[in-house]
Amino acid sequence: MLDPVEIEQGQGRDRAERFGLWISGLAHTGLVLWAVVGGALFSARENPPPQLTEVVTISAQEFEELAARSRGAGPVGQADGEAPVQPEAPGDTTAPEGPDLALDTPQPDSSATILPEPATTAEAAPDLSDVETMTPPVEVATLAPAPAPPEPAIEVAPETPSPDAAPETAAPQRPDAPVAPEQPAAPPVSELALSSSRPPPDRPEGLREAVLAARQAAEAEAAAEAAAAAEAERLAAAEAAREAEQQRQAEAEAERQEQERLAQEAAAREAEAERARQEEAARAAEEAARQQAEAARLEAERAEQERLAEEARQAEEQRRREAEEQRRAEEQRRLEEQRRAEEERRLEEQRRAEEERRAAEAAEREEAARIAREARQQAAEAARARAEAELARQRDLAQRLAEQERLQQEALNAQEATPSPVDGNAPKGTGEGGGSDVLTDALNDAGAAAINADLLDDALADAMGETRLSERDLSEAVDIASVPMTLEERDAFRDAVQSCWNLSTLSLEAAETRVVVGFQMDRDGVPDPDSFRIVDDPDPDPARQQAFEAARRAVLRCAAGGYDLPDDKFYEWDDVEMTFTPNGIEGLQ
Repeated sequence: MLDPVEIEQGQGRDRAERFGLWISGLAHTGLVLWAVVGGALFSARENPPPQLTEVVTISAQEFEELAARSRGAGPVGQADGEAPVQPEAPGDTTAPEGPDLALDTPQPDSSATILPEPATTAEAAPDLSDVETMTPPVEVATLAPAPAPPEPAIEVAPETPSPDAAPETAAPQRPDAPVAPEQPAAPPVSELALSSSRPPPDRPEGLREAVLAARQAAEAEAAAEAAAAAEAERLAAAEAAREAEQQRQAEAEAERQEQERLAQEAAAREAEAERARQEEAARAAEEAARQQAEAARLEAERAEQERLAEEARQAEEQRRREAEEQRRAEEQRRLEEQRRAEEERRLEEQRRAEEERRAAEAAEREEAARIAREARQQAAEAARARAEAELARQRDLAQRLAEQERLQQEALNAQEATPSPVDGNAPKGTGEGGGSDVLTDALNDAGAAAINADLLDDALADAMGETRLSERDLSEAVDIASVPMTLEERDAFRDAVQSCWNLSTLSLEAAETRVVVGFQMDRDGVPDPDSFRIVDDPDPDPARQQAFEAARRAVLRCAAGGYDLPDDKFYEWDDVEMTFTPNGIEGLQ
């Protein structure tokens, strides 16, 4: 275990080293900042360079006089700034255009105002460096010649040229003068434009010398001003250097004081840091103990969470297995339902096909029965017509026989009233009456006896070679009376059987089966129990057999003492075919 004294000495040595490092770091940081920022913040401000500007000033009166003289002399605002060309007097010789040769003109009028020579060079681009650096403006002294007092103008009337002599406008050419190029044709000028003006007065004498003298004086003044400005700049630079030195010394003193203050603050911060370290060590110990307790608590919570997670996982696995089993069962049930639905659909299709087949067969049978009924009806109608014709013929024959009998009776009566011959042996069959038939002979044999109707019929039948009406077979009369049943009679018969048709005792498949049942009945309307059969059933089917038995029971149960059917239409209902369906009895044949 270490000695507490050595630990305290080591801590004091470390504190001194840290304090020295803090001071050294702060000093170096301040030095670097001074080297980087100090030159830009505390450097001497440079004096702006002198600016020289040539300025020519004139008074307002001179400007107005100049403007008045130049008005109307040519186009206003010429680009080159030269004075407009003055018209030449007749006979004068002028030099070519030029700033120097223009001074060789004759002596100007003494009353003209002296004008400064205009600048021939274009103004340079403006220098914006002084504006960007925010330098103060420099006053520039200008020197302009003092304007001479205006002299009284002496108006001289110009000489009027004679109308006969035209002025000579062409000037003589000098030998050394360059040949002037041909002037282009003048453009058209408006009538309202000024084409002529009063010629200006001649240039005053000594104008050039005055301008040159003024220019030299201005240059001398500018040189003096430049020298004065340079001297002022030198003095300002010296003053700025002195002020910069004073500022540097003040800043050095301030930096020293700042370093002392920083050292004191560093010592205070070191003491505060030491105290904070001790407090931090105590807090660290407490934090370590708390962390150990927290770690133990977290470990217990983690174990509990793992246990709960394992239980949840097992429960989830169990739920998943149950869900999987339920899904499989549901899938199996769905497949079974699909299979059943498919089977039911197949059976339904088969049933529909069977019903359609049976319906087609029933339709064919009904059609055949209808054709047979129509044939029977036609035969019955033909037989009825023949019977009616025969009856009419027999009635006609009976009437004729009665008429003949009446005539014979009258003849007999006449013979009785007439006396017979003496000998009474007159020959028979001679004369006109010898051709009598068998009927006449029979009547003669009968004499005055009463005529029997049956004997008359027999005699008529024997005479005509036909059978007596009373001796005909009764079946012919039955065939004639066999006519179809009406729709009301069919519906009554079907409703009577429908009341006993019960599907509650049948299975689902049998209740949905369609069956055609045939049976026979006697003249009392009672079905024959041994005559029941399934019509058009080549293949045995349990469901159809069950439906057939139910239909057979229904027909026998509702028969009781016999169905109420017309006796004269026995051959229409002696052999019946009924179609039993889940919806009831549909067909009856």
